[in-house]
Amino acid sequence: MNTRLSPPNHELAIRILAAVPYKDRIPAGRLTPRMGITRGSVRGLPELHLYLAPDTRTLPGINLDRLADWIEQVIRDPELAGAVRAATRAAGSHVDGCLKVHDLVGLRLDQAREAAERRAANAPTGEES
Repeated sequence: MNTRLSPPNHELAIRILAAVPYKDRIPAGRLTPRMGITRGSVRGLPELHLYLAPDTRTLPGINLDRLADWIEQVIRDPELAGAVRAATRAAGSHVDGCLKVHDLVGLRLDQAREAAERRAANAPTGEES
């Protein structure tokens, strides 16, 4: 995937890595051939990344357009939301869209973890020499 996202600042990195309040969860489900749809919700981008991971036995049931709105409004990451919209519009199927979003979210999580690690490495330790 050639998508480039600018590194998030510390505040955005915190939102990317955090779980959202209950009222802000996005509905999602899993389609399993014998069981039908199992309903649930996604609590944040780390959980979304796991949820969208490729699985030959089930299919993620999530509205990808609504997901982009959720990323923009709840996570407050308009850059990732725009990349998700572009990727899903270019996708040939729902499965392809889920795979592309999985990759984008993985990239953004890596960036957020790096930003958090940089911040932690540069934080004062409280010890005086």
